This record gives sequence, structure tokens and C-alpha cells, in this order.
Amino acid sequence: MKNLDSSSNVEISNNDLDEFRKQWKAEISQQKNKKEQITQEPSVTSPSKVSAQPLEHLKETEEEEINNFIPEAYENEEIKRNKALEIYVMAVTKEQEGNLSEALKYYRRALKIDSHVDNLYRKYVQNTLTDQKIGSLEFSKIFSEHLEEHREDYVNGNKNNSNSITHQDDIKRRDRRGSRSKSQNSESKKHDDEDQLTTLIESFKDMQLTLEPLIPYNPIHIAKLPNESIISILEQLVMVGDITSLERFGLVCKKFLLLSREPSLWKYLCEKAYRYINLECNESNKLLAKDVELLYANDWRRMYIERPRIRLDGVYISTCHYLRPGAAENAWHQPIHLITYYRYLRFYSDGTCILLLTTTEPINIVKHFTPEYKSKGFMKGTWRLNDDQILTISATDRESPKFTFCLSFDLKSTSIGKNNKLAWIVYTSINNQTDEYTEIGLRNEKNYLFSKVKSYSIIW
Repeated sequence: MKNLDSSSNVEISNNDLDEFRKQWKAEISQQKNKKEQITQEPSVTSPSKVSAQPLEHLKETEEEEINNFIPEAYENEEIKRNKALEIYVMAVTKEQEGNLSEALKYYRRALKIDSHVDNLYRKYVQNTLTDQKIGSLEFSKIFSEHLEEHREDYVNGNKNNSNSITHQDDIKRRDRRGSRSKSQNSESKKHDDEDQLTTLIESFKDMQLTLEPLIPYNPIHIAKLPNESIISILEQLVMVGDITSLERFGLVCKKFLLLSREPSLWKYLCEKAYRYINLECNESNKLLAKDVELLYANDWRRMYIERPRIRLDGVYISTCHYLRPGAAENAWHQPIHLITYYRYLRFYSDGTCILLLTTTEPINIVKHFTPEYKSKGFMKGTWRLNDDQILTISATDRESPKFTFCLSFDLKSTSIGKNNKLAWIVYTSINNQTDEYTEIGLRNEKNYLFSKVKSYSIIW
């Protein structure tokens, strides 16, 4: 009985194993059939059916689908072109929506179908905007509607949208157009902001402004001073040219802002900074009064800010370099020395200036750079700035008095500040005995840049 039971158990287990093997083989064969169907779908699908698929039903492809995409399925060139343009339109749309990852997938897919689809797209859109004939080409419905949208935007005056073609060349063209209008827009915006600020400040004048302590019951001693006394204190700042402290004072509160905008303070600054040196003070002040009335709407502060002027609260420095061959120890070794030298230029309100050519660094020169400075390469001269922002300097060297050196610069502004750059125009020397002019080369010379020096006080 035991032998019969064991043999029956072996038969049952063998039958179960056979059934499991059959099921396993069936599943494997089904998986193989599915893979074969997937790989055969592109070759089975006809080009006409592929092109008939609307763009809205395009599947969101993953990275593997894009890499495995087969453009050879589009045998007809016209169908291939239309399909590439459809996908490219979808890429442009995705990029405009800000979905850059999806846009990249569609761009890659379109370029895989037609490597020149970006040029075709730009060409057809530009021709549509300029009403040029595209030719006897038939586009798909999606691309035709896309072109029509661009045409409508262009006709309605929305040219910025019509030119939003996502190509590097078109972006550069927009940047060039924007750079030309950027300065104009910034100037107009600046004037609008100034008008609003002026209106706001005018409204403060009608208000009863008082100083209140930040901490209750804490006394404010400056509140006891009348406005006339505070303005008299501010005049002391103006006399030494400390405009920074004057502006910071105006940032404290509304009342101090109004006091810092006192016209008499800025009128004094303009009369000193823009004085006509060849005229008497009264005649110079009359001419400046006409200028501020005609050009700056009687706003002395605006005149001081906008009108070009030479900075007197620091020194202009030019850092220059040149290469000089050194002494060679042998034929295989030729040293080259980099020589650095500096030019210093400081201006004074009475029309005089001092110049210095040296190899000493600014940290060792600036503090001692005064008219009493004694060194080789030190010169004194006079300066004049005309209405065209051309600065002319005439200087003499105490060691060679028979020569007069004439320097011409173009006064410019940079992103760091206004009136802080002197660009070379010409540099000449004149022999006082023979009146012979000699032009000095500017090959190694660099433009001057302004550096403010806190220890300098302006003497009007």
C-alpha cells in the first residue's frame, strides 16, 4: 500500500509540472507576439494614415520614443515636410507657454523628420508677414492656421508677438531693436518718474510737517530749530561740496526732504560748478539763470544732475601697460617685462589742474596729490569744458618750460556713475620758441577713470 501511494503522488506531481510548463510557454509566446506587433507598426502604417493624424492627438513622447523615432515612414516629401512643420508648431507653442522640456522633445522630433524644418518655418512665417508669395505649396491645416494667426497679429499691430520665432537669429534681431529703443524708453520712464516725484514733493509743501519721535516721549532736539537754521547748516555742506550728505539728509523724513531740495542750495552749487571762468561772477550767474530757465524748467537741482561737469571731489586715474624686452642670458631665453605706469589728473574749481606721470601706485600718491607736490613728471595747467563735452587742458612741466602740452578728452559717463570717464582725443606738445606742434602717440595710453577721495574738500 505504501508503494502504491508513493507512485500515485509522483504521477500527480509530474502532471502539475507539465501544466505549469504549458502555461509558462503560452505566456512567453504571447509576449513575443506583442513585441513583434509593436516593431512592425511603423512599417505597416501607411504614410497617408500617419499624415492624417491631427497634431492634437500626438502622444507625449518620452526620451526613448524620440530616439527610436523612424522618419523613413514618411516617403512622400510633401507629407514629410507638413508633418515636420506641424510638430515644430507644437514645439513653438510649448516654448511660448514656458514648457521648455516638452518643447525640446517636439523640436528634436521635428528635426529628426526634416533637419531643415527650422529654416522652412522662419522662411514661411516671414514671407507671410511681408505678404510675399510662398509658391504653389499646400500646407496642413494646423500650419496654415498658425500662419494665419501670425498674419492677424501683424495686421493688428502686435509686431512683437509676430516676431516671436524661437530662433537665435530672430532673438538677436529683437535684441538689436530693443537696444535702440531701450535708451529712449529708459529716458522717458526716468522723466515720468521725476514728474511724479516732483508732484509728490509739491504736495508735501501744503502739509503741516512736524518731527515726531520714533520712541514716544523721547525729545527731538533738532525739532526746536527753525527751517532757516537747518538750511544754514546745509549750506555749510554745500560749500565744501558734500552733496552725498545733503542727499542722505533728505532721506530721513518728508520735512528733511523738502529742506534738502531748497533751490538756493542747488543754485549755489550750479553757480560754482558751471561758472564761466572768463567772465565776471555776475555775468556768469546771469547766463546760468538763462540756461536753467530754458533747458531745465527753473530746476537748479535737475541742472546739477543732468548737465555734464568735471568731478572735483576726487582724481582721474589712467592705468597703462606696455611690454619691454629684457636682457637675454642666452639665445634660448628672452625675457619680456610688463611695465605699468599711471597718469593722475586732478581738477580745481578755479580752472586749474595738476597732472602726474609716474610708476607709483595710487595708494601712495592720492593722499599727497596737491599743487605743492614735487616729483618728476609733475605738471600744472588750466582746463576748460565746452558745450560739446570736450575737455581741453594746457599744461607745462617745470623741468622743461619751453614746451606746452595740450590734451583733449571727451567727457563721458559709465554704468558706475556720471562724468567719471575721460576718453583720449589728441595729445600734442608745442615748442614755445618755434611754435612747432608735435603729436604724441596714444598707443599705450588708456582712458582716465574717476576715483572719489574722501579726504579731498572742494574749495569754490
